[in-house]
Amino acid sequence: MLKHLKVENIRSYEDLDILFKNGVTVISGVNGSGKSSLLEACFTGLFGSKTLSKDFTIADIVRKGATKASILLEFEQKSDIYCMEQVFRNDPESGRASNTRSVLKINGQIFTDQAKRTYDSILLLLRMDEEAFRNCVYIRQGEIDVLINAKPAERQKMIDDLLQIGKLEDYRERAGNARIGVGRHQRDTERRIKEVKNETAEIEGKDPVANLNRLLTEAAQIKEKHVSVSETRDKTRSRIEEFRSKLGEYEQLALQKKSIATQILGFNTKKTEAFGSINNSTSSIQSLRSHINELKQSVSSIKEQMVWDGDVEQMLVHAEEQERVQRDKLNYTGQKKALHLQNIENADRTLQQLSNQIKDINLSIESNLKKKDEATLQIEKLKASLESTQAEKLSIAKEIESLGFTPKKLSGLEDIIELVQAQQKTLHGDKMKLFTQREETKKRIDKSKELMDQGKCPTCGQDLHGSAMHETIQSDEEHLASLEKELDAISKKEEDFGLKMEQLKQVKVTSRKMEDYDIQVKSFNEKIDLSQKILNDHASRMDEDKNRLNEAVSHKQEIEITIAQMKEQEQLLQEALTFETKKHAETMEKLNIAKKAKQNLIESENKGKDIEKLEERIRSEQEKIGLLEQQIKDGKQRLSEIDEKMGGIDAGSLKSLLQQYEAALKKIEMEIKKLEEKRTELIKQIGMTEKEIERLSRLQQELRSLVHKSDFLGTVYKDAEELESMYIRIRAELRSRNVGTLDTLINEIFSFMYSNNAYSHVQLDSEYNLTVFGKDGTPLEPKLLSGGERAIFNLVLRCAIYRLLSMAMGGPENGSSLPPLIMDEPTVFLDRGHVQQLIKLIDLMRDFGVGQIIIVSHDEALIDSADHLFYVEKDPITNTSAITAR
Repeated sequence: MLKHLKVENIRSYEDLDILFKNGVTVISGVNGSGKSSLLEACFTGLFGSKTLSKDFTIADIVRKGATKASILLEFEQKSDIYCMEQVFRNDPESGRASNTRSVLKINGQIFTDQAKRTYDSILLLLRMDEEAFRNCVYIRQGEIDVLINAKPAERQKMIDDLLQIGKLEDYRERAGNARIGVGRHQRDTERRIKEVKNETAEIEGKDPVANLNRLLTEAAQIKEKHVSVSETRDKTRSRIEEFRSKLGEYEQLALQKKSIATQILGFNTKKTEAFGSINNSTSSIQSLRSHINELKQSVSSIKEQMVWDGDVEQMLVHAEEQERVQRDKLNYTGQKKALHLQNIENADRTLQQLSNQIKDINLSIESNLKKKDEATLQIEKLKASLESTQAEKLSIAKEIESLGFTPKKLSGLEDIIELVQAQQKTLHGDKMKLFTQREETKKRIDKSKELMDQGKCPTCGQDLHGSAMHETIQSDEEHLASLEKELDAISKKEEDFGLKMEQLKQVKVTSRKMEDYDIQVKSFNEKIDLSQKILNDHASRMDEDKNRLNEAVSHKQEIEITIAQMKEQEQLLQEALTFETKKHAETMEKLNIAKKAKQNLIESENKGKDIEKLEERIRSEQEKIGLLEQQIKDGKQRLSEIDEKMGGIDAGSLKSLLQQYEAALKKIEMEIKKLEEKRTELIKQIGMTEKEIERLSRLQQELRSLVHKSDFLGTVYKDAEELESMYIRIRAELRSRNVGTLDTLINEIFSFMYSNNAYSHVQLDSEYNLTVFGKDGTPLEPKLLSGGERAIFNLVLRCAIYRLLSMAMGGPENGSSLPPLIMDEPTVFLDRGHVQQLIKLIDLMRDFGVGQIIIVSHDEALIDSADHLFYVEKDPITNTSAITAR
């Protein structure tokens, strides 16, 4: 039983808080006020985003512009209070929203707080999902005839799912899948058994155990032979090493003898070279002494030329000092002239810059004068336009005053227009409602008169014996006249408001013109101020340019005089530079002569040092000759000793024996290699045979396991087959039982609703086909009934299913888990007679024990029969719905 609903920012509800009570609750209000949104909030509160169709998203149920929305739904089940809380986050810019919180509480304690778990908990509690809820409990607007229009297979699935029979099909499918899977495993196992048997027979045919024993015996024989041959090889190697050692000693002595002889020969060669070096050094000393005498004579000649009696070093210092002094004078004069030329060049550049500056200033003065005149002309034009605009603004102000508005009233013009539009919408809504009522009343009167002419009751079609039909028609005609008067009054009000709206629109257009003129006046004043500022700015610039022009002309004249004076000084500096260059050349010539004398003196000293080095070399070569003679003597002594040692060894005999033993060793090693290769091959064969024996053991073990597995899978396959058949049988039995019970319930309710009518009963066959039979036994498909009869028949079918589901769950008296019966606009296609039948059906469901029925409708008869009434209204300005209890 629903207890409490609280929503925030869901569809048109900004904030809603409503308490539900047991009994019949009717929620009324004009179309579009938000009645159905309230039921959708309950539906979404239970099942979350699962209630949304593929064409809708969470963002579609969140109020426009809101970033957060929530639904809190409390309901009672078996004395426990459950609370479902759904919270949504929304991004209005991207249009994306998500379910950020989904919590189920039981008696105030959190039971689960994750969307998937809360959804599963609700399914377990209600024993139905959102689709079953719509098919049984919640009859949505426009879906009242879903069960009639559905195909038999679809209708069968709907009812099976409601009664949990659909789970048996799931179990049967699982059992069938298990059977197929077990059969596949069984076939795979049998195939593997065959493969294992074939492989086992193949290995056993090779007799691997006998083969292994033969190979092990052969390997032991080869091992013994390998040991014997290896001992012979070791002895042969020992003798070879002995022979090689003696031959090595002989060869080492021969090498030493050859090396010593080579050394003696080298010592004699070096001795001869030393004597030659001494002779060459003696000749070089004589040549150097002659050259030194020539250099000394050259220095004496230079000193006579330079008229210098002192030291050559002092003569060079004196010449260098004279050259440095003269070079400094030359550099000073050259730098002075270069600086003077640079000053002349700078002065010419400054003169050119001043000329360009004077030209630019004259151009600037002309430009500013032109722009000043343009600004003056622009100010005069703007002032003329300003006067014209102010005159037009004054005319508009008088026009607004003639319409009855002052500037103060204009500030609230938009509010007045919105108020008038809201009143127009309200009148239009009332008019359409009255128009609909008038048309329905006219149709009802016409049908009543037609049936009166035929002598039948317009409600049930029975004869009019003792009925109050004339009074009913008269009452409807009076009601029609009243509606016509109300429509005329509303039409007159609409016309008055239309005239008022036209006047307001005219004022709005005129006020916009007034605003435009204000903007133009402000713009003209701003442009005049800007033009005046530009005018003053250009005048100021002209004064500045004239002052700069006078300064530039004066400075140019001064520069021209300075340049003339500097060119006269340039000639004098050139004459001084020529004189100093000549003097410097004379001092450089004397300096070069002095350097030549210094160079000869240094070369003479170096030659003397070379003579000393040659004399030292002669002494060194003489000592070297003595050492070489001693080394030659020692070498001849060692040669005599080596000849004595080599005389006791027979090298030829040793080489012959060595060759014989080496040939024997090669044969022995080849034999060992063959034995090792054969042993390796035997080991490989032994390993392969052992693996075959191991493989045979594993295959035998696998075969025993596979046989057991095959027997087990055969048993499981039979069990799965029996289980699948059992589910099919139980489902068929339950479906047959439910079809019979549902057929009885439908006819029970149908007979109550259609007593004394043209229909006798309804038939629901085993394939869930529905057929309505007339009194004369004529079958008729329900979807061919009239709109009102089809709607009532659908309600009968749904209520029967509701009762069947209640009975399957233990009935209301045993604490049924069923939610309330909810209907959204069930009277859409019903006339007054069928509405009365709907009220009878609701009373019948209450008698059956349905504790809570919630209906959305604006039908007066349903409203009058309600235990509790709520009225929903929507503010047309804020588009916000509000609900009040009445």
